[in-house]
Amino acid sequence: MTANFTSERIVLLEAAVSQLRSTLPASWKVEVGNWTVPGQDPSQPPTQIDPLLEIQGPQGRGAASLMVEPKRVLTPRDAERLFSGTARRYRQLNPNTPVLVVAPWLSTRTRDVLAAEDINYLDLTGNVRISLEYPPLFIISTGASRDPAPMDRGKARVRGPKAGRLVRFLIDVAPPYNVTQVATATQLAPGYVSRLLEALDCEALVERGRRGQVNSVDVPGLIRRWIEGYDVLKTNVASTYVAPNGPKSILEQFAQSSITSAVAVTGSFAAVRLAPVAGPALLIAYCADVDAVATQLGLLPTDRGTNVVLLRPFDPVVWERTTTDDGVTYVAASQIAVDCLTGNGRMPSEGEALLSWMAEDESRWRVSSLEDLDRTQRDQ
Repeated sequence: MTANFTSERIVLLEAAVSQLRSTLPASWKVEVGNWTVPGQDPSQPPTQIDPLLEIQGPQGRGAASLMVEPKRVLTPRDAERLFSGTARRYRQLNPNTPVLVVAPWLSTRTRDVLAAEDINYLDLTGNVRISLEYPPLFIISTGASRDPAPMDRGKARVRGPKAGRLVRFLIDVAPPYNVTQVATATQLAPGYVSRLLEALDCEALVERGRRGQVNSVDVPGLIRRWIEGYDVLKTNVASTYVAPNGPKSILEQFAQSSITSAVAVTGSFAAVRLAPVAGPALLIAYCADVDAVATQLGLLPTDRGTNVVLLRPFDPVVWERTTTDDGVTYVAASQIAVDCLTGNGRMPSEGEALLSWMAEDESRWRVSSLEDLDRTQRDQ
């Protein structure tokens, strides 16, 4: 945050200024300036904060100075740790001065972290959030959802069956636990677990100790990160049907012991038990043998008017930590949430309601410790 700026950061700042000038009406002005922070005591020299961005309203009516932090790369974890040292002292001395982070690209998670701290941001793909009280100004726009120039860091991605299995474990089981314990519980290679945990830590979705132990998990954030690479009707193999007597009749038949294939209900009919929003109309269930279940229940294949969807699971993890109610098996709350949030119709609203329910009291759905998980599995 001092005057010693690299040429790369200057180029980034100039690009941001140009973008802002093209966004605002011609009557607004955007200029670069600087500011000086006095020392904490008379013996300390002042520190120059460079640069500041000056935004002036039309006809000189109101001006705002934004402290700018240009970053070539900014991860969510970087965003959490951004303001320290001189920058933190500057914010303490000037609490009314807004801050603007500028970068070539900012991920959704990074933008969420910045917005939660009331930090303005602008990236060169068009992701912008600037909120000023005076002059009154609010800009919000969406640019690229993926990095147009990604750097190969050798880190695992939150995508695919293995990532889904690991994410499910992190959400379903409260920490602490280490890499070896996670690898054993999920039957994944320790190297893969270590790389994905490193990536999640970089995104501020897990907190880790010095030896890599997971100490806490941002459950809502992790679910939202997972759905960026997951879709209930695409990640799983979906077959669509019409139940002549309606989906509720099929739900009732799931409770009968005559069903020969393993079945676990997800989606709206699963979510309504925990966080009711509206009467469900679409029944979605995972099946070990979709064809056998469809034939046994007399379901009619269709592309229109679907009221039942049977899924071939993306990974066996869907059968883990299920619950049974009135003879019907339901997938875990975490799986219901991600399935609803990526579903169609009113399912995303049902997913949001379920996330709120999950946040209210984790003891209602989350395994309290790895020891409790082991004990439960031994008893089964």
